[in-house]
Amino acid sequence: MKSRERVRLALNHQEPDRVPIDLGATIVTSIARKAYLELKQHLGIPVEEVKLLDYIQQLPYVDEALMQRFEVDFRMVQLPAATAADVSIYEEGDYYAFIDRWGAKLYMPKKGGWYFDWVDFPIKGPTMAALDNYEWPRPDPPEVHAQLGEQAKYLYESTDYALVGNAIIGGGIFEQPARVMGLQNFLMALLSEPAFADRLMETITDIYIESCNSYLDYVGPYIQVFTCWDDLAGQNGWLINPDLYRKMIKPKQKRLVEAIKKKTNAKLFYHSCGATRGLIPDLIDIGFDILNPVQVSAKGMDTKELKAEFGRDIAFWGGGVDTQRVLPFGSPQEVVEEVKRRIDDLAPGGGFVFATVHNIQALVPPENIVAAFDTAREYGHYRA
Repeated sequence: MKSRERVRLALNHQEPDRVPIDLGATIVTSIARKAYLELKQHLGIPVEEVKLLDYIQQLPYVDEALMQRFEVDFRMVQLPAATAADVSIYEEGDYYAFIDRWGAKLYMPKKGGWYFDWVDFPIKGPTMAALDNYEWPRPDPPEVHAQLGEQAKYLYESTDYALVGNAIIGGGIFEQPARVMGLQNFLMALLSEPAFADRLMETITDIYIESCNSYLDYVGPYIQVFTCWDDLAGQNGWLINPDLYRKMIKPKQKRLVEAIKKKTNAKLFYHSCGATRGLIPDLIDIGFDILNPVQVSAKGMDTKELKAEFGRDIAFWGGGVDTQRVLPFGSPQEVVEEVKRRIDDLAPGGGFVFATVHNIQALVPPENIVAAFDTAREYGHYRA
């Protein structure tokens, strides 16, 4: 079965010939630069110049040779990162630094650093004046989206891969405010300055819709999956009160989803780390088709139970192997058994795409990565 048809069936809750496999089709199902280089060396794949897709997480564009080695069913519709957003990394004391397109400063330690963290924020206080004076980012220009449209058309017509797109130029509607004023300050503003928080999130939603509309005018007819993200949960549950989410954030997410669905028939992919079980009914209600990363180590995220409770209404993309303990610290055999368990739980009836829980981190042994993806390919075949 060809990849695009395999993915279509799986995301429509039907059983294809095998479970679709993803590595590198999104910025939350990829692999950190260090692990990527060690994996290629382990497999004997030539190590060439690494182009970074995501500077913050230090994610490379996964090259064609590696994706073919693991029989990955997806390809990303994305120009090189520097084409879509100007990033200039500089040195500041013991850190590498850059300013993101939202005006926030990020640091990565020169010694022992694996990714960038936010350290300074452009919005210093929850006031309307701060929003009036803030320099809001602009979506990528139409000529960038036109290039992406050409890329999407070429991939759609010349390959049989399922194509994955995205035009969200920041974090989610809840997550991005924390990136422009700090998480603690934003959480307090949600309660103490709700009018400010509402305007901040509404403006971010407007920017995302503008970006998505332009991107999908060119790319929408060719992609099968469109990705969104908004981390709303931690290891043990919600980051905020669910009622506050449903009052202030969910309506904005719904407005964004409605705008996207006017421009494409692609399935909508939603990423939130953590214990998202209580969020799933809201995602289904909003109109999302896919949940990622299915953090199996978080509270209440038992894969067998999730499949039984929600498997008819939402597809699971991820959850294929625990990345907090098993993948980095287990033996290859433990990885094999973990992958088989998750496939047994999530694959029956379709509605499952194999991927690791979030990105593969820097110190994961290459033997374990190979064990995970080879097992997914060999064991993930549907049986009578």
